[in-house]
Amino acid sequence: MSRHLRWVAVVLLVLGGMGYADWVLQLVLPVRADLATSFISELSAAGQPYAEVFRVSDLVAAVMFGLGAALAWALARSDARVWAPLVLLAACAVFETAAPLSASYTFGAELPEPGTGSWWAKVTEPHGVASFVETVAFLVALLTCSLALRRLGAAVRWRRALLTVGVVAALCGALDAVLTATLLLHGDAVGLGLVQRLSVSLTALWLAAAPTWLLLLRRTGQGSRDTSSSSDTRRPV
Repeated sequence: MSRHLRWVAVVLLVLGGMGYADWVLQLVLPVRADLATSFISELSAAGQPYAEVFRVSDLVAAVMFGLGAALAWALARSDARVWAPLVLLAACAVFETAAPLSASYTFGAELPEPGTGSWWAKVTEPHGVASFVETVAFLVALLTCSLALRRLGAAVRWRRALLTVGVVAALCGALDAVLTATLLLHGDAVGLGLVQRLSVSLTALWLAAAPTWLLLLRRTGQGSRDTSSSSDTRRPV
């Protein structure tokens, strides 16, 4: 039974993780959001024609990933510092679907004048607060999962590759924050959409791969070794 449940958790983690990048639906739906300048969250903002599509997609992906992380945590009975932030991340994503942006910022809406105080109201919307907590949860999971994979002796080349994906996603997230501040203060959003979509896509890849690998390694009790260089596997990341 536990073997079957483990594979259920794997499927939920992979599908839910990849579903985190459901912005790709924008490529096939006639939405007005510009890939280069718009927030991803604007796709599900109030008043947008396909808002419900993106909200449902977000909800399904978040619930699947959250259930997968919770089930993996129950099966592994360890690595709480990995699974707890991942469950929190999924919970924040679920909350975001229930508290979408009240309006779009970069299209179909007028931005408030800088210095009017309206910016603070926008930044502190429940959706924005949940997004911030979600980002912190991802950063914690990135660190703790990388350390757990290292302790289990996971193949160095793949561990480093996943760590690189996660770090680049985090750096893109930081740049996204800078560009968002620039938009809110000066009305310039050039590159914001591309940076945010890259960050979310890399995050989705990490979420689908890293926790799943950790769960599978826990099944055997040890990590897979990089047979191309036995000495390389002993070098720290």
